[in-house]
Amino acid sequence: MKNSSSRRDGRNNISTAKKLSFSAISCALGVILLFLGAVIETVDISMAALASFLIVVCMIEMGGYFPFLVYLATATLSFLMLPNKTVVLIYGMFFGFYPILKKYLERLPFVMGWVAKIAVFNVVIALYYVFLREVLFPDIDGIKIYLFLLLNVIFITLDITQTLFVTAYVRRFRKMLGLHRFFK
Repeated sequence: MKNSSSRRDGRNNISTAKKLSFSAISCALGVILLFLGAVIETVDISMAALASFLIVVCMIEMGGYFPFLVYLATATLSFLMLPNKTVVLIYGMFFGFYPILKKYLERLPFVMGWVAKIAVFNVVIALYYVFLREVLFPDIDGIKIYLFLLLNVIFITLDITQTLFVTAYVRRFRKMLGLHRFFK
């Protein structure tokens, strides 16, 4: 007869196995989305944003370090496999880790949280621009202020959309997909 501690360990192993398999599926879906962004270059930013929603689902369902592992694995595999690295850079430098960071920034007071989010986004944009200018396109002109403002508006829209997605996922889609029972 098994004691209660080994039974608990058995459940924990099953739960870990489920989390690893869900992480692998999420990673594969993320790579597929980024592949679509690499092949159809006009939707590269959209595919990187969609891949970031997989990180959100991993955060809701598994928590812990699993979403970060999915982000790292998706970015690494995409970098190694995809012919066009632009979408990988977009995902790796911002969209992949932002849902994880967003969780912590939203714990701050409302205004301070938004200031921190926008500051992080602008630092990433600046780093991306420096990378493009120094490594890929040395002849590139400076970033235009209207483009910079447009990117900030798009970022704010993305942030609000992610919040709405979390609400819709938790209230409707999670039960519909049956994932709330998967990890029990």
